[in-house]
Formats: sequence, structure tokens, C-alpha cells
Amino acid sequence: MLENVDLTKKMSKEEYDNVIEELTINIGELQRKAWKMGIPIMIVFEGWHASGMTDIINRFLLTLNPMGCDLYTTGKPCYQEELKPLLWRFWTKIPNAGRIAIFDRSWYRRAIIEHNSKGRADKDMSKCLDGLTYFERQLTDGGYLLIKFFLHISKEEQNKRYTSLKKKGIPLFIVEEEEQEYINDYARYLPLIEGILERTDRASAPWSIVESDDMNFSTIKILAKTIESIENKISDVENERKLASGKHNESCVIPNIDSSILGKVDLDKSLTYKEYKKEKKACQKKIAQLQYELFKNRIPLVIVFEGWDASGKGGSIRRLAQKLNPRLYRVTPIGVPTRSELAHHYLWRFYNEIPEAGHIGIYDRSWYGRVLVERVEDLCNMHEWKRAYREINEFEETLANYGTIVIKFWTHIDREEQLKRFKQREATPHKQWKITSDDWRNRDKWKLYLEAADEMLQKTSTSWAPWTIVEANDKYYARIRILKTVIERIEEELKERGLQ
Repeated sequence: MLENVDLTKKMSKEEYDNVIEELTINIGELQRKAWKMGIPIMIVFEGWHASGMTDIINRFLLTLNPMGCDLYTTGKPCYQEELKPLLWRFWTKIPNAGRIAIFDRSWYRRAIIEHNSKGRADKDMSKCLDGLTYFERQLTDGGYLLIKFFLHISKEEQNKRYTSLKKKGIPLFIVEEEEQEYINDYARYLPLIEGILERTDRASAPWSIVESDDMNFSTIKILAKTIESIENKISDVENERKLASGKHNESCVIPNIDSSILGKVDLDKSLTYKEYKKEKKACQKKIAQLQYELFKNRIPLVIVFEGWDASGKGGSIRRLAQKLNPRLYRVTPIGVPTRSELAHHYLWRFYNEIPEAGHIGIYDRSWYGRVLVERVEDLCNMHEWKRAYREINEFEETLANYGTIVIKFWTHIDREEQLKRFKQREATPHKQWKITSDDWRNRDKWKLYLEAADEMLQKTSTSWAPWTIVEANDKYYARIRILKTVIERIEEELKERGLQ
């Protein structure tokens, strides 16, 4: 992509002055329109050192209303960022609806530097780039406009600029030590960067190569491309909304229960109270020991609980956490999204909650709400929840590639057991808060939820994040099954990694 770029392109100051005012007016109008339409925009600046990025970004920022945009400068990760997957620091910075986020260097620079500084194999770099493409596709599929610029200069121009900086007595003090090799080895990094640009150049998130030997030319090209991209996005959104206004959500087809995965689960499995007490004590002791193994080896653990209302998720979570060190785990209950969460991609709030290396994150319901309650209650359209199967698999694959152990439970009961538990809750004063009108309403849609759960289990049980269906008519059996599964998965992972 870079070998055919014409770096001789220039623009005189007079030409620049003639067009900059009109472009500033245009981009200001488009920024306001995108804000009113709720279109989130992300603009990425990548490029060689000394390509003029700082000055160009400043010129670009001055054309925007600062109340509607944020600038993020990407440098060496801080301690907290080191304990999270690479993309965590960027997911947490995606803009909400209508705002613009500008990245002064981005996930691409971090992928290049962290890959090379840690001497990772090419296959690890390949997995990393897969994660970047997942990230960008999830955002653009979710309505984000992503604009990517690579500021290109020749090696000769770079050396010329370095010499000029030295003559002026300006040190390269803002360059991290980890980037020195990147600065001093243009020839070695050129084919690597070309390969990354080619692999991550897609219709939904294309690269714009900016000839940056001349700053006036590069500034105008960036502004013009941004204006074009926003105009196209606004037009696409307007057309989509017109089409959507004339459509209705398609009805879900009620499945044949006998062919359902969940319809074949044996719910008669049980334990006596004596067996339960004995097993629980041994399992909790073992899990407490394994928690420290995870912490010592900086392995994050994610445990997801999904299942029917009153299927015992909360009780199982309490028994799981009962003997754990509270400093090293967190239980996150997932409820109705807030206004801020609704203004972001639906995965945003879950990336905010992923555990640090060595810590345990336990989720009482999760990102699977997208293909369960949001599907059944028509809170998202069919295209969105069908797309979510792939997005969720990619999300969990990204966690797994970072080293996270992902364990997922579906706690399964039948309708008769659920009714019995609902009535028990209503009859017990200190448990009445657990039963709401929504629980009864959801029960009336049992068949629709069964179809949704069955499809979810089929499409999102992967080698890196398999589902465990827990027979939960008997609470004692379910709790021990969950504790033993957690122990087995952790021990298997430690063994595979040569840590046990």
C-alpha cells in the first residue's frame, strides 16, 4: 500500500488559506448534525515518527467544537492497563452517541510495539490482528463511523526532520524508550507496517494513506476525507432509518421442545443434604487454593451465570465466593442498561468490567442478554441479535487469547420447579423482593426464552469458552456441579500451561 504513494505532493500556503475556512465550516456543520443524529465517530491517526502528526492533529482539532470531541494520546500502558487485554484501554474510550473520539496513535501502534518488544511469535501477532479486526467490525456494525489515517513519509524525509530537531536543540523527549527501535529501524518496520495496513484495510474501516512530506497538503487531505466520510455515514443512517420505519420485527418461531438441547437435560439428578455439605466443604477449600494459583500466575478468570429466573444463580454464586479472598474477585450483577450504557456499543459496559490479570470476575447474567431478553422482548432487531452470536464469540476469543479462563453456566430448571420457587418466594417475607411482575411476565414467554437459550447454547459454545448446562431442579446438586466444574477447568488450564 505504501510503495506507490506519491510523496512529492505539496500545497502552497496560498492554496491552503483559500480552502481551509470552507472546510472548517463544513466539518463544523457535519459535527453538529452527527451529534443530533447520535452518530459516534472514531478517528485514528497512525504514522511514522516525525510525520507531523502532532501539528496535524492540532490543526484538525481547531476545526471542531471541543465540547463534542475527546483526544486520547496512546503511549506506554500504565500499571492497570498492563493487567488487562490490549483492547480494554480502547474499548473503555469509545465515544457515546454523537461524540467524536480522536486517537493520537492507537491499538495498531501498541500491537506493533508490544508484539516486538515481547518477542512473540508470528502466530501471536496474527491472533492480535484478528482481535483488532473483530474490534473494528463490532464497532462499525454497531453504528460507529471509524476513520483511519496513516501519515506516510520517506526515510529521507524522516532523517531530515530528525536533523532539524537536533539543530534546534529539541530532544525527542516524548518518545518512549520502548519505541526507540521503531524510530531507528525504518527499513525493517516498513514491510511489517505494510502487511498490517493491507490486512486491516476493509470496506467498513478503510485506511487512508496521507502523503505527509508537506503538512499543508496532508492537513487538507485529512479534513476532506473526514468530511466525505461523515457525509456518507449520515446519508447511510438516514436511509437505514427510513427503511426501518416501514418494517416490523419478525416473530420468533416457537421451537419443537423435544428437539431442544435443554429439552433433553435430565433434571432428576440430586444430592442429599449430607452429601452436599461434605462436597461443598472440600470444593470450597480447593477453589480458595486455586484462587491464589491464578493470582500468582496472573491468570484472569471469568465466570458467567445465565439461566431461568429462580434457577439458583444467586445461591450458587454465594457458595462459589464464600471462601474466596474478596480482594481478588468481584461479582457483577447485570441489570437494565443505564442511559450512558445505551449510548455506547452494548459490549462497552462489559469491557469496563473484565477482571485484571490474576483476578476473578463473576457475572450474574451477562452479555448474553443481547441474545436472550433483548431478543425476546424486541429490545433490539433481529439483525442485531443474530449478529451478536459472532460478536460474543469474538469477545470471548479475545479474552481467551489474552490468557483469560472463561467458564459459562446455564442453570436449568423446568417450569414446574420454577412455579414452585416463585410461590415460595411470595410466601416468604424476606424473599418477596426477589419476585417481581417481570418474573411472571417472562414466565409467560417460556417457549420463546427456551428457543433463544437453545440457539445461544448451540452458537456460542466454543473450544475457548464452552457452556456447561447445570441440572438445577435440585439446588444441592447444582451448586456442587458448578463448584466441581470450576475446579476442573482451572486445573486443566494450569496443567496445559505447565503451571501444575
